[in-house]
Amino acid sequence: MTTEQPPPPVHTADEETLPEPALFRRHDFNAFYTQEMSAVTVFLMHQGATAYEAADAAHEAMAKLLPDLWRTLDHPRTWLRITAQRCYWRQSNTRATPTDPVPDRPGGTCPLAAVVISEFQQAVLDALRRLPPTMRTVMAWDIDGFTYTEIAEALAMSPAAVRQNISRARKRLITLLDL
Repeated sequence: MTTEQPPPPVHTADEETLPEPALFRRHDFNAFYTQEMSAVTVFLMHQGATAYEAADAAHEAMAKLLPDLWRTLDHPRTWLRITAQRCYWRQSNTRATPTDPVPDRPGGTCPLAAVVISEFQQAVLDALRRLPPTMRTVMAWDIDGFTYTEIAEALAMSPAAVRQNISRARKRLITLLDL
């Protein structure tokens, strides 16, 4: 007496090409890290951080994503910016500026090397530092491409307050930059 083997499971072509969930998450995080590290560093520099302070806070926030939080977040870009912003705000105001170069990450790339600032961008950063903290924070989110609604949710403000702060900040920046 022979037993029948059940038929093999039917897969669509798309299902066969999908990677394993753990591998997919790992690959996704690497891509996310590569894309977002310099973006978050610049985001924090728009809020007044030095390149070293920004990179330090961005790395601290990225470290909080692993190992398990990364798998549960719906909006990791927003979470990363909120967390990095809080890490930056917690940094000591009396921090000494390091004189040694920032060590490279494994693989030989330094996140600060990817942040290239032109003369005009430096002027904008200097002007942003002269804005009041709320305007500077809202402008950093706006420059990073978030909508007024997303900024309002992330900063626990009303969309009208976000619009007003951005409008006032833009007027001040125009004056400060002689545009």
